[in-house]
Amino acid sequence: MSHGGKPPSWPGLRRLRVPVRLLRFILHHPLAGRRPAAALLRLLRWQIGGRLTGMPAVMPFVGPTRLLLQRGHSSASANLYAGLSDFAEMGFLLHLLRPGDLFADIGANIGAYTVLAAGVAGAEVLAFEPAPATLPHLRDNLRLNDLETRVTVLPLALGERPGTLRLSARRGAANRVLLEREAEDAVHISVSTLDEILPHRTPLLLKLDVEGYEARILAGAGKLLARPGLRAVLVETMAHAERYGDSTRRIDDLLRAQGFAPFDYDPRRRALTLRDAPGDPNTLYLRQVNAVAARLATAPAITLLGERF
Repeated sequence: MSHGGKPPSWPGLRRLRVPVRLLRFILHHPLAGRRPAAALLRLLRWQIGGRLTGMPAVMPFVGPTRLLLQRGHSSASANLYAGLSDFAEMGFLLHLLRPGDLFADIGANIGAYTVLAAGVAGAEVLAFEPAPATLPHLRDNLRLNDLETRVTVLPLALGERPGTLRLSARRGAANRVLLEREAEDAVHISVSTLDEILPHRTPLLLKLDVEGYEARILAGAGKLLARPGLRAVLVETMAHAERYGDSTRRIDDLLRAQGFAPFDYDPRRRALTLRDAPGDPNTLYLRQVNAVAARLATAPAITLLGERF
């Protein structure tokens, strides 16, 4: 059909730009970087298709699981482009957890880690997500994967002590606790502590990704951290903690005081390497390392993007 020599106008496509940081993420990613052309094709298909239709899409994830793709949900689209957005961290989770284990996902967001833990590894999950705007998307991914009976969603914030706090409302995946001086749209959220929420249950793996509030949550989890059944803590260790008067050093001190040490994990070799200091952006802390290593070595293999690890 002729358009009179002039191509159709798609306002969404005129605004299509692929940020340099996203290209760098793909090219340097342990999985996507081995097949960058395929990863870039997935990126372009979603960027163009999402703009043209304006509709959510369902993407295959790992094994039988899927994730909902929606515009602005970078935590989902990163998994589309790269297979596993956090290759080492997600690979560790998949190799560590088994049916019957308990995983606590603090800062679950749209549920990528939760879906892997419950839908692939078969573990029970406690998914903490306080942001009202994010909760429906988390629940959508649980329904999509028929995981509502295996995952308990806890729509509350965690901290050093019970109370309330202000949570940003318009930052998407980066919603975080607001300081008193910060004036922006916010919601008031009830705060509890991990010791209060988990007086008798002990997760094998604890994951914290709360935009700088990690040290406060760990400070309110002294009893939980002292229990030997907790063997692994995956925590974001970026400079965000400084906005709350904390630091990566405090996170490191709190965990080392309970016998944890920082490690790197290579999912391909299933190898743990002791670190001298926390990493960036995330750090894996372990104790009872021999027992953890034995689990990792005997886990079923994962096949993804043409690789088996």
